Amino acid sequence: MRKITLSLLLLFMASLAFAQQKGYENIPRKKENLNLNWQWKKDKAETPKELNRNKSGWTKVAIPHNPDPVSLGMSEMIDTWPQHEMMRDVSWYRKEMKIDKGSDELIFLEFEGVHTVTDVWVNGQFVSKNELGGYTPFHFDITKFVKAGAINEIIVKADNRPSEVIPPDPHRTDYIKWGGLYRDVYLVTTKKLHVNFNWEAEEAGVRITTPTVKRRYGIAAINTTVANKQPTQQEANLVTKIVNAEGWVVKTMESTATILPGTSHTFKQSEVLEDNDYYTWSPDRPYLYRAVSYIYSGDQLVDFVENKFGFRKLELVDGQGMLLNGEPFFMVGANRHQNFPHIGDAVPNSMHYEEALRLKEAGFNTIRLSHYPQDDAFLEACDELGMLVYEEPATWILWEQGEWMDNLEASTRIMIRNHRNHPSIAIWGAGINHRGPVPRLAKVCKEEDPTRLTASASSPWNGLHHAGPTDIYATMDYRRSEWAEEGFTLVMEHGTGPDAASNQFHLSRYKKRKNNIGALVWVAADYQNLKKDPEDTQKHSDYAILDMYRNKRPVYYWYQSEMNDENIVHIADETVSCNGIVHVYSNADKVELYADDALIATQMPDRLHVKANNAHPSFSFFYPWENATLKALAYKNGKLVAQHERKKTGKPYALKLEMDYPERPLVAGGSELKTIRAYLLDKQGEIITNADNSVHFQVSGKGALAHAEEAYIKEMKVMNGVATVYLRGTEAAGNITIKATSGKLKSATLNIMSEPFASNEILANAQPIYDAPIYRVDIGHKGQLPQFDWTAWDVDNKNDLTYQHASGAKFEISSAGEINWSKGQPAILGDLCFMGADGVFVKDTTISLTFHKLPKGKYKLISYHHATGHGKQFPYNINNKLKNKESWRTPEQHLVGYFKHNDTGEREPINYTQFFEVTDEQAVKLDFIVDKPDSYTWLNGFELRMVEDSEANSSPVF
Repeated sequence: MRKITLSLLLLFMASLAFAQQKGYENIPRKKENLNLNWQWKKDKAETPKELNRNKSGWTKVAIPHNPDPVSLGMSEMIDTWPQHEMMRDVSWYRKEMKIDKGSDELIFLEFEGVHTVTDVWVNGQFVSKNELGGYTPFHFDITKFVKAGAINEIIVKADNRPSEVIPPDPHRTDYIKWGGLYRDVYLVTTKKLHVNFNWEAEEAGVRITTPTVKRRYGIAAINTTVANKQPTQQEANLVTKIVNAEGWVVKTMESTATILPGTSHTFKQSEVLEDNDYYTWSPDRPYLYRAVSYIYSGDQLVDFVENKFGFRKLELVDGQGMLLNGEPFFMVGANRHQNFPHIGDAVPNSMHYEEALRLKEAGFNTIRLSHYPQDDAFLEACDELGMLVYEEPATWILWEQGEWMDNLEASTRIMIRNHRNHPSIAIWGAGINHRGPVPRLAKVCKEEDPTRLTASASSPWNGLHHAGPTDIYATMDYRRSEWAEEGFTLVMEHGTGPDAASNQFHLSRYKKRKNNIGALVWVAADYQNLKKDPEDTQKHSDYAILDMYRNKRPVYYWYQSEMNDENIVHIADETVSCNGIVHVYSNADKVELYADDALIATQMPDRLHVKANNAHPSFSFFYPWENATLKALAYKNGKLVAQHERKKTGKPYALKLEMDYPERPLVAGGSELKTIRAYLLDKQGEIITNADNSVHFQVSGKGALAHAEEAYIKEMKVMNGVATVYLRGTEAAGNITIKATSGKLKSATLNIMSEPFASNEILANAQPIYDAPIYRVDIGHKGQLPQFDWTAWDVDNKNDLTYQHASGAKFEISSAGEINWSKGQPAILGDLCFMGADGVFVKDTTISLTFHKLPKGKYKLISYHHATGHGKQFPYNINNKLKNKESWRTPEQHLVGYFKHNDTGEREPINYTQFFEVTDEQAVKLDFIVDKPDSYTWLNGFELRMVEDSEANSSPVF
């Protein structure tokens, strides 16, 4: 009965696909985003009973939430870098909501991250505590505390007071220890037979590895742990589908197990992907698959989970360095702190994605998450955009033995379990910044994930000068530090400069040696920090690739020229094009620089030895730029490929308003934010980088500025020519108008439309699942050696020329002539050797293949016509009588030495591809005939699958 139900499900989902439905209807698991409509207050109470419940003392907030917004200069914070006082207090969050619960369901509260110790009460009853730190996820089972179908009260205590045993406390850090409920919160509902959370245990949730990654073949190994909270044993059936990037199911696996009450079982499944179903993941082509898991109890679907993954392999080879999917790969990127001005760590998913996108657009292929695990949304963005990630547990320099180290180990394990399926994760940090490798962490990383590399987090002035028990010597280098004499070195931090000179030096230096595997600049974006002296007024960095608001500094454009293929030329602005030198960044062969249309010079890239190993060193023009209009023309092979013009800035004249990445809409509700920038321009439209104006923002309609009540938001200071604020939507979606003014300057107005908030997290992120049979049929005689993983169609007599497939489709071979079939066990060399070795054939006439009872839709057919042992093998084309206009040309891969019988090189059987559409219940008949007289037409087998309209329309449809 269950087999029948599953087949019906497949057919049902196939029909959904072509009605453009997503295939997520009636799934039993629910994941509701709880980010909206919380009440917040600060209070010294230790329990809800001591809490002042007066409603007037609470403020309505959305999650992510920062309890302590601060100005850019953090003049409010009079503290030193251990940060024992400022922000080190307790926030309380309260939410009322209706919760539905069936008798066979479990209810969980899932937190992506809370600073720092978390206690939860439901309906006045204490549920549990998490005290492993603020940078890793956790969940609580609240089933027994919930009043089904009624209004339930949830209270969260976010205790950010200093701790002696929770890393990175009690020590100093170069980053602020923000407070609050600052990452997403979810209400998760499952059946009692369900896939548990990844971080519950080493064997928990879904673990995906790719133990085999080759050019044309890959193996995906998927371990799925199912927990049984029922009072009786359960027969659990797991159906796992591998879905490609276009949404098509390419592989289906099924396993069954008996799970005793109160226990769990880990299903271990694996599948081979090859040929057109197989693509590797890399920064150049970040191809993602989905593993979709369906758990059945008898005929009932009881759980549904989905995880993305990619096929990619990293290896270290002495003398070659790092190889990604078998090819040399050099890491170029930056370190990232997660906080933004004013909102601190409370960064919404939209801004995580947009920062990742901005770093990808710079050309970076690697990001180090310094110095703590970061938001799931950033990892998901790196997966999608194609950037490798080096992630480490929350530490900095100092550490403790005992309970402190126990907690660091536990949080490291959770970090790995939470992010282990991300193809972007390349390296686990198994060291402590400045202190080098920690043997205990190195063991933990390999225990939890032996498939990833580990790095030491070393410094040349402290600790080992080699990798120790980790795979990589990851070191800081702000001068000319030594490389490890053996093994592999990654400069995990190197210096930067506004004109990119320092960046070019470090990158070139580390490229000299094959066993140096990368260079990561400190730092991607400026960040706020504290120092030893409480009177120190410099409480943020000012040298990064991006400023704190993620505006681009000139050095950003050098990375673009170095790392991207698109033609670029960029004249650096006057912040670095000064003191008699104009800096130009380009990936061209030569650049002409003009001042007021007069040629200054024609130059090749700088030929300094400290830049010699870079692909595209910058161009330095010696010219005292004062008032002239500069124009740079870039040439490749004598051809003009790009140009850029820049004028010397004048006096402030007007404002220009823009929203970052307007193609990504603002989601209403208040949880998401969009970055709004007001550019201070002169009359020529140039951004005035040295201005000191303030900009007043006025918002009307369905939106408001984040922390609009703060004076520094109302009158936002310009930084590097830009005033930046964050816009949030109201609960209702709609039109929002933003107006920017600054004294007598010309004002600017921007209109945007927000989109409604969707609390159903699964459906909000759903991508189509198109599930239809993939037919791979090997036609041959009864004694054939069938192709592995293909369906064998055995032909022994004329009665075998019709084949009924398990899916319900029927295939038929016919001809006006006499149909014959090969006998014995022939073979050919190369791929699909068994499928192409035998089949049916006719002489001097047409052989027909008819498909009956195919579901409606567009199809791709690859048919194989390889003559083996009957008639001479020679180049031929296949005529298709359905159109009979033009013969199918012999594919190019068949031409090189293919018909030389003494050539034993690999080849695949002669094949032709066509597309057709099934629009009704009529059968589809295809006729094939060789275009040579006195010859045989063969049919060895075929591959048939449904395709998207776009794929079918890209090729002729017969």
